[in-house]
Amino acid sequence: MTIHHFSGAMEVKAIAPDGTFTGYASVFDKVDSQNEIVARGAFTRTLAAWRAKNAAPAMLWMHDPTQPIGLWIAMEEDESGLVVQGRLALGTQKGMEAYELLKMKALTGLSIGYRVVTSRIDGKKKAKILTQVDLFEVSLVTFPANDAARVSGVKAPPIKSPAKKRQSDRAAAKKAADRLKKAARTLRGK
Repeated sequence: MTIHHFSGAMEVKAIAPDGTFTGYASVFDKVDSQNEIVARGAFTRTLAAWRAKNAAPAMLWMHDPTQPIGLWIAMEEDESGLVVQGRLALGTQKGMEAYELLKMKALTGLSIGYRVVTSRIDGKKKAKILTQVDLFEVSLVTFPANDAARVSGVKAPPIKSPAKKRQSDRAAAKKAADRLKKAARTLRGK
């Protein structure tokens, strides 16, 4: 079985207290960097299957199955794409790092991990149109393939750790964000 990944940029607009965020994990009718287009309705069957199991796809860090960073608490298709709402695991180091990077806007992507069930080729656009997919996970990622998928809001965690721990966590997140920004500049040739 081949698992594909489709990524999109996100934009953080709001901060509030519980670590939840919303956005688009996938946007319909946009050609991504892998020359694929997700069609409206592509997630209908897989979302129904997840609901029947009373479960959701995994929330991962950079598509790494050993690094879950929270839970997806809602997913549905609307007229624009796959809308998701998730909650970061704020009691974990990676969840707090993800929160800090989202808040700083250093983390700029969402990406889906999926298997193609049905597709067709659009001769005019010379792209594969995904008409049905099995969704396995949605990840927070650094470099998106589709600039149209965006996080629309992030809620801040309550801070319950000692002051030194908070400073240490923030310093580590800032260092990670600085490394990510430097890598992005290098990739853009700046």
